[in-house]
This record gives sequence, C-alpha cells and structure tokens, in this order.
Amino acid sequence: MTPEQVTLVKTSFQKLTPDADSVGRTFYQRLFAAHPEMRELFRGDTEDQSRALMAMIGLMVKTLDLHEKLVPLIHYLGERHAVFGVKPQHYAPFGDALIETLALTLNDEFTPEVRSAWEAAYKFMAENMR
Repeated sequence: MTPEQVTLVKTSFQKLTPDADSVGRTFYQRLFAAHPEMRELFRGDTEDQSRALMAMIGLMVKTLDLHEKLVPLIHYLGERHAVFGVKPQHYAPFGDALIETLALTLNDEFTPEVRSAWEAAYKFMAENMR
C-alpha cells in the first residue's frame, strides 16, 4: 500500500467511528444476505460480533503503516478464525461485504481512490491471514 492509500483508509475509517455499531450491523446484514451459509461461522450475538469486528478493523487501520506490529496481529487473527472453521475461500465474500458496507456508509465520500485503498488494505490483510 502506498502512504496515500494508508491515509485514505485511516481518514475514511474515522468517519465511520461515530456510528460504528450501525456499520458493523450493516456489514453482517450484507454478508448474510449474500452468503447465508456463512452465518454458521459466527457464533453468539450479532451485536457483540459487530462491535468486535469494528474494534478489530479499527486496530488494523490504526496500525496499517506499522507492518512489524500489524502482520503478527493479522496472523494471529487468521489462526483464531481457522479454529472457528473460517477457510481462505471465505475471505472474498467477507471482503465484498466490507467494500459494499463502506460504499453504502460513506456514500459520495467512497471515491474510486478510497475504494482502491480499502481494497488494497483488505487484500493485504487477507493474504496475511492465510
């Protein structure tokens, strides 16, 4: 990722923070609507899961330019998710739902450059979770 992309991801994520719970709920609604079979991978309350998702994304965004801290975190996250049955083929639908959620939430502020930056960030994270 370029420094400009890192900045775009960080700046756009800050705009989501005030309504993070709603963003998390929207993400899971989008994911389960498109891929109902993935519902079984997520145990527990969706509200709790939404908050955990947004907190984890926030931590990753915060450390996006600190690879020495971020990569071990992503590896750990991948190992943890594998225990729950998450497989590499689940990453694409997850990423699609994330990008759709960002597009819906950020509206006009989800420019092609912001989209590209988020896609690069997600690709980096997904590749390092495997």
